[in-house]
Amino acid sequence: MNNTLSIIVLNQKDISDFAAARNEELTKAKTGWVLFVDSDEKITPELKDEVLKAIESKDFDAYYIPRLDTFMGRELTHGETGSAKFIRLARKDYGKWERPVHEMWEGKGKLGTLTSPLLHQSHNTISSFLDKINLYSTIDAEYRYKQGIKSSLWKIWLYPFAKFKYNYFLKLGFLDGTPGAIMAIMMSFHSYLTWTKLYLLWQNK
Repeated sequence: MNNTLSIIVLNQKDISDFAAARNEELTKAKTGWVLFVDSDEKITPELKDEVLKAIESKDFDAYYIPRLDTFMGRELTHGETGSAKFIRLARKDYGKWERPVHEMWEGKGKLGTLTSPLLHQSHNTISSFLDKINLYSTIDAEYRYKQGIKSSLWKIWLYPFAKFKYNYFLKLGFLDGTPGAIMAIMMSFHSYLTWTKLYLLWQNK
């Protein structure tokens, strides 16, 4: 059982707590290892081979997997998305998922990193991207509100500006051309919505 693998494909539609959804699927797994893949991600043959080798090894308990985003027909190799990696492969008893959105698999054990990426087809249209940003920022704002985190006018202005500067300039997003610029703007807008919605939650309590 230790070297057996379940692949859990998470359909992201109609989910308000992504960590809870992943943890529910995790409890159903009957194998020693679990690999989480989102419905808009693809496992390449190279990644498949790496995963099968990883679960045979006794060196690590969980693995980071890099992700390669394709946006507006271009692979993004810069900005935050260009260096994104997530713990997606782990022993079933490694730990549990935390945070309702932008969730992370938290646990105890030795961490390794695979080299072949998951392929992520990021947002076929700007409309779908905006829909996802609206949903995620609402969930994120509600989570921060429950954590007692407060917003303010300077956070509403400064954090989105800093987000754009980080992605477009410091992380060299401009090297990804127009798609890189649009991605930086959209991530900045995500920040703006989160902090604005959080401000309104405190105002309306």
